[in-house]
Amino acid sequence: MTELYDEFFSMLRFAKRLYEYGTKEQIKRWFSLYELDGENYWELAYDAISWVFLDTRRYYNERDETEIWLFVDPAIDRFCQLCQEYEERWGISEEKNQYRRDMEQIIHEGFSFNSWDYNYSWRLSVKNRGCRCLILFTGGEFYGHDEIFEGLMEIRDGFDAITARIEAELAKETRIMPLPLVTAAQWKEAA
Repeated sequence: MTELYDEFFSMLRFAKRLYEYGTKEQIKRWFSLYELDGENYWELAYDAISWVFLDTRRYYNERDETEIWLFVDPAIDRFCQLCQEYEERWGISEEKNQYRRDMEQIIHEGFSFNSWDYNYSWRLSVKNRGCRCLILFTGGEFYGHDEIFEGLMEIRDGFDAITARIEAELAKETRIMPLPLVTAAQWKEAA
């Protein structure tokens, strides 16, 4: 009898989530290099980190033994652009923008891993210099690479959902029709 390891089922779960996220062509391309076994699961989990956002860059700092993941995507840019439009239209600050706070909460939940030795940051504000991006730092003691993909998927779905909400709100007509001024003589005449 063949023993089935947890990684086997984790790989099937991975495939299901990718199928929900991508197209059949993407699934074939992503999974064509991997056999369904436990050893390939960890390689797949590591590689899948770069599949969620359009531009994913990985840097390694040997001195600190830290991996730095930089995630850039048009979805992030669109969210930031819409937030700026929303803030300008309603005259509110970034801190009072509920959409930014909602997105920050989603980022926090997406980057909540069972492992330790990691940190994250985001630059989604005009006040932050640099590009609009998410940044993940993983240290040498971090063992949750298989959780990163799921967290990034939650974050990506959050960007899409909140962007749709902002677009709907900005699309609402807020035109105020000016009323004609009525003079006292017109009031008297109407009576």
